[in-house]
Amino acid sequence: MSENNFIDDFYKLLSPIDKWDGEYKTLKELFDIKLVQYGISANQAESLLGLQKRTLEGIIDNSAKRVDVVSLLKLGQFLGLDVSALMKAFVNGISLDVTKDLSDARKNSFIISNFDLKNLFKIGFIQNKNDFEYIGNRIKIFFGIDNIEDYVNKFFYIPAFSRTKRNANTLMREFWVRSAFVHFEILNNPNKFDRQALVDLIPKIRPYTMNVEKGLKTVTQALYNIGVTVIFQPHLPTTQVRGATFVVLDKPCIALTDLNKNYATIWFALLHELHHILYDYEQIKNQVFHLTGEVDLFLLQEDAANDFARDFLFSIERTKYIKAYINNNYLVSEYAKEIQVHPSIIYNFYCYDMNKTDSENHWGRFKKYDADISLALKDINVKSFENESIKQTVTYLNETIFNF
Repeated sequence: MSENNFIDDFYKLLSPIDKWDGEYKTLKELFDIKLVQYGISANQAESLLGLQKRTLEGIIDNSAKRVDVVSLLKLGQFLGLDVSALMKAFVNGISLDVTKDLSDARKNSFIISNFDLKNLFKIGFIQNKNDFEYIGNRIKIFFGIDNIEDYVNKFFYIPAFSRTKRNANTLMREFWVRSAFVHFEILNNPNKFDRQALVDLIPKIRPYTMNVEKGLKTVTQALYNIGVTVIFQPHLPTTQVRGATFVVLDKPCIALTDLNKNYATIWFALLHELHHILYDYEQIKNQVFHLTGEVDLFLLQEDAANDFARDFLFSIERTKYIKAYINNNYLVSEYAKEIQVHPSIIYNFYCYDMNKTDSENHWGRFKKYDADISLALKDINVKSFENESIKQTVTYLNETIFNF
């Protein structure tokens, strides 16, 4: 930020005041004008104000390293300036070095109030928590912005997160959302969204859960062709986001995450978000995004979306049927083939249902049948927060996922 830009920005924080002779003057210029106007010398002014020569000169020529507030206010009374006008004149005369210090302090304050540096360091997004110049540049390059404050200002159409409760959860959740939004914005899916095509596609999805290595990628590509963009972003510390639906550039978009490091959860989250696209599209469009797993700010029907995903993947009725055979892996696997779903999804919903009724750790009993989630995400988990920029990630996605 240049000196003039900083000064102009500083003035906006103060109450309006007319310029002197068409421009803002320094305290030195105003002081000299008053001496002529009153017909007195500088020495007389010093006596009148009760200020030592060195103190007064340090204020009016901005040579003092520290300025006494009372002395500055005395000078303002002599010049006939209110506090706002006095500050404008004072700032207008400060040196470039001081201006840079103030500008840096402002940018650093913005960083510390809008980013959770501890957790960004923890996930490897930044390598240093104390070098604010490095942190600012890292953020600007990642998001493709020119000014650190564009992190908020450029994406003003994203509904504001709480400005009063700026805790770790809020900051990391906001970072996750803004990152996903920029991914979708740069990707800019060229395919027209076809709702009927989505309705026709959904019943064909379940068999792809059986292909751990390529299933999710294949479904992602099919959705992209009908105007639904799906990306994966790693789970961030302190957040509970399982998935999210966005409407960006008038197209539906889904961001998945690995909150529970669970294969079944990824597919459940995808179907859950597809339900929101089918039935909550206009509401999400007005709100820009909806997060699943966090507090529902927009009162969408989460139960309906959960029931939709559950019925599609493995209904409660099917769980009741397989319950008697759950300890026989051969029978479970054969039943999974019959209904075309991966066995780990059957075990997952069985454990979920059972853990609601008794205290036994059913998850531990069947963990050995879990599918390898890292294998399922191998192609679509591009580890975006480790990349230099979102643009770099999008280039990879276009080359390997969406331009197949």
